[in-house]
Amino acid sequence: MSKGFRQPARRVDSGMSLIEVVIAMVVLGAMSVAVIGVIMNTQSLGVANRARVAASNLAARDLDIVREQFTRSPASPMAVANAGTQVNPNPLPGQTAGQPMVMDGKAYTLTRTVAWNVTGSGASACDGGSLVLYPTLRVTITVTWADMGAVKPVVTNASLAPKKDDGVQGTASFVAVKVTDAAGAASPGRGVQVWSASETKNGVTDTSGCAVIQVSPGAAGATYDARVTDAGYVDLSATPTPTKSVGMVATGQLVNNVTFAYDRAGSVTLHLVDESGAPVPPSAVVGGQITLVASEFSGASGARTVPATASDITVTGLWPTLYGAHPGTTPPATGYTTTPLPAGGSVDIDVVVTP
Repeated sequence: MSKGFRQPARRVDSGMSLIEVVIAMVVLGAMSVAVIGVIMNTQSLGVANRARVAASNLAARDLDIVREQFTRSPASPMAVANAGTQVNPNPLPGQTAGQPMVMDGKAYTLTRTVAWNVTGSGASACDGGSLVLYPTLRVTITVTWADMGAVKPVVTNASLAPKKDDGVQGTASFVAVKVTDAAGAASPGRGVQVWSASETKNGVTDTSGCAVIQVSPGAAGATYDARVTDAGYVDLSATPTPTKSVGMVATGQLVNNVTFAYDRAGSVTLHLVDESGAPVPPSAVVGGQITLVASEFSGASGARTVPATASDITVTGLWPTLYGAHPGTTPPATGYTTTPLPAGGSVDIDVVVTP
């Protein structure tokens, strides 16, 4: 009797193992994250591009309005120039001047600045010194919007030339005032005012830190003064609205002899402590004096005395520079440490006192 041939057992597919399932899920998840990232980035770029297109349209619209205003009448160039910096001056239909302009649910802020180009050879009127026959008006329009993140604002520039019979020519007079910050760099956007006995004119510094203001001194000329007017700013002497003399301005003259060092004011808090660093009780220091010393100042000395009225004393409205402090009016023989005060910032200084 012969034996039957036995077929080999076939392997039965038992499906995917748990490890295979986990690996597949991880791969799928990684691919999904990458795809979602691409989609989100594309959507973000699309939103930013739409916002920039809308901002560009608003800037072009405002520039067309300025051009029309500039050429409306012989007095129009001066009216546009004297308007200075304006925010949302021409609202969209149904909206309010001075308020953000809303398009497709997004708020846009348009800032327009104007300044006369009156130099013949210098980079700006503050650094030049010559008066061109027919100066042009430089218009800069900047548009920003909410949630713009790292996207740069839309900026449009144009130069508008008045007609030769519009009263803006070589017989006009100008005062150019330069404003720098604590580092000596140009300070754009600062408000400047010049005045005489018969008129007051306002302007705003441009990107070079120069404000150019046309004035009308009359045939005999007139004496002018200038000041900077921004809230929260001070000069080297900690004066919030410093004033300087421009001097005599004659017909057809550009006067640019005034420069202000002007920056955001800061504050210093003096902590009165003993040698161990513990706060000194107010009752132990009342009646004494603390001297606060600035390394950069205007005048004979950068030292000022502060009454010791409490354990912690805050001095505000300070020019940004290095500051140190010591008890009394005589500096200690061992000296004292100094701390830099940034523009618009605040610092703390420990002053070791003997109760």
